[in-house]
Amino acid sequence: MCFLRFLMQARSTLSRYVPERTTTDSARKLHLVIGNESCDLDSAVSAVTLAFIYAQRQQEHDYVPVLNIPRIDYPLKTEVGHMFNKCDINEEMLLFRDDLPNQLASDIDVILVDHHISQLAANVSEILDHRPLEQNAVMQLLPAHCVRQIEPEIGSCATLVGERYLAEEQPRSSRVTQLLHATILLDTINFSSAAKRFCPSDLLMVDQLEQMQQHSDDSSEEGNIRRRQQLFDELVTARADISKLSLTEVLRKDMKQLQTERHTVPIAGLPMLARDFIEKSDAELAIRQFAAGSNLLVILGMLVPPQTGGGQVQRDVALISLTGQRQLVERVRLALLESQSPPLQLHPHEVETNFLGGCYLRQHNVQATRKHILPIIKQVLVDLEASHLCDCDDVYFFKEKPKLGLS
Repeated sequence: MCFLRFLMQARSTLSRYVPERTTTDSARKLHLVIGNESCDLDSAVSAVTLAFIYAQRQQEHDYVPVLNIPRIDYPLKTEVGHMFNKCDINEEMLLFRDDLPNQLASDIDVILVDHHISQLAANVSEILDHRPLEQNAVMQLLPAHCVRQIEPEIGSCATLVGERYLAEEQPRSSRVTQLLHATILLDTINFSSAAKRFCPSDLLMVDQLEQMQQHSDDSSEEGNIRRRQQLFDELVTARADISKLSLTEVLRKDMKQLQTERHTVPIAGLPMLARDFIEKSDAELAIRQFAAGSNLLVILGMLVPPQTGGGQVQRDVALISLTGQRQLVERVRLALLESQSPPLQLHPHEVETNFLGGCYLRQHNVQATRKHILPIIKQVLVDLEASHLCDCDDVYFFKEKPKLGLS
């Protein structure tokens, strides 16, 4: 079966596992392949490609990819939409979190890609991730048979999917090859020596995928390097295209939430510096709407200029409390400043601001990403809660937990 036909049939495949109308052989099992809640290109591509690979190799079972966002948020993922459109994948072919029925057969399996913490932990049969292992009680719910491949040194989860893709001769799809190749380039910042977000496995995977692609014009190493740079600049431009988004949507575009016993902290990743974002005319209103009900908002800005212009990656961090929790902001600020694994090298911006009473810091270690910063912030919150120094009430950023189709 071709890749596009597989995606088009995913909805009908899923419908066979609704309890009241189950029509499958009792030996046949449904496997949901679910990406993380930010649904960036790595997460989305890893979900759809791994589901396809497994479905072709294990045809006695069914595999369905799920993008872990509501369908209404898909337009926010501009680089995902751009790359999928290039590969003739339209929105109607895709399944999103809110497309899952309220109930599914209780014995389904779940495969997590690009994350390893999930409320569906008890059903998880496999994990592919490149984030540092998180100490979370949910991990204790994973079944003993769960296969876990968590490799923080890898630059892209698509590299792990690619290893499975190339491990056997079938299936092969030019679109799968194209998607994996593009994703690794974007995730590794095109193997930037300054950012250092890759390891030899990522580079080897891109080389192997390029050998599978036909480039009749120029198949030399120089030609591959030129095409990599052009594709990377194209994807960076697509990711930074916020022309059709409101500022609140820009904050939601690449958002994750950090959950502790007493806090849910929204962490927004921006395709620009946070210091530039707050200069926009409607920034205050957007932030108040986005972080309503939360004691702390974290904004991580990253400006990636086109490589053809010779610009360097820039990062910054913003800490804002709309409820006036200055002690909380200060403790997080100090923890980030004191971090040595890795050192973030944070310094005030050249032009300081007191916008919304927040703290705005330039991050000179551009190799440190959200996956390094999030655990530092979480530890501050956990320590505060344990010492009873936090006088915040219980707050939840979402009024209702996302439904993922299991009761």
